[in-house]
Amino acid sequence: MSEDFLQDDNNDLIIENGDFKVGDAESQHIQDLLLSAKGEWKEHPLVGAELQRELKAREYTRAVREANIQLTADGYHINEIDITDSNITIDAERK
Repeated sequence: MSEDFLQDDNNDLIIENGDFKVGDAESQHIQDLLLSAKGEWKEHPLVGAELQRELKAREYTRAVREANIQLTADGYHINEIDITDSNITIDAERK
């Protein structure tokens, strides 16, 4: 389990009782990694699967491959990645 500051559905930090809410952020980390584009992370310019671009182009095979590469590089063991027109399902856990 990875604890971090939690975000809402709009990627804004959640503030609870006047402080940032902290909790299990594993799915949040995966989402950030897969939706970000290469170059968005200044310290790590090759990080990012750019899934939105790949899915818009209907490049599902390439999207699955890139998601697999990025998650593996970030220390995840991928059990399953399934991408369709309307749904992305990822079963991954930290090694």
